[in-house]
Amino acid sequence: MIGKFIVASGPVIIEDGKLLVVKEDKDDFYKLPGGTIKEETDLEDACRREVKEEINGEIKIIKSLHPKILYENPQTKEKMTIILVSYLAKLENKNKIRPIEPIKEIIWFDLKKVDEWKHKVSPYTQFLIEKGDIK
Repeated sequence: MIGKFIVASGPVIIEDGKLLVVKEDKDDFYKLPGGTIKEETDLEDACRREVKEEINGEIKIIKSLHPKILYENPQTKEKMTIILVSYLAKLENKNKIRPIEPIKEIIWFDLKKVDEWKHKVSPYTQFLIEKGDIK
């Protein structure tokens, strides 16, 4: 492990052939909703909490996806250990989602046009595309 140690969890939500992604002002890319584990002992509970906090989403978790370990913060380049864990999930309240600070934008990217937008998403989202978890 290097420096700080962070575990983050979030959902991959695909509906009608489109992937839900969010953007914060501090990022120059779109990413999956999700964030750092707080006091939960369960990664799935953290995933549900994060999507509720970021976009008012309510989800049903379907299955776990490929985790990834990063050794630097993608934004700051600070050396640290970040474990990213995602779950394929179904959004159960699509009509009620909205960006909640610090989220500024919610977008649905068309998976048929992945080559047009895959350079605009986080490295972890690109990793999940390469692994076949996002298709």
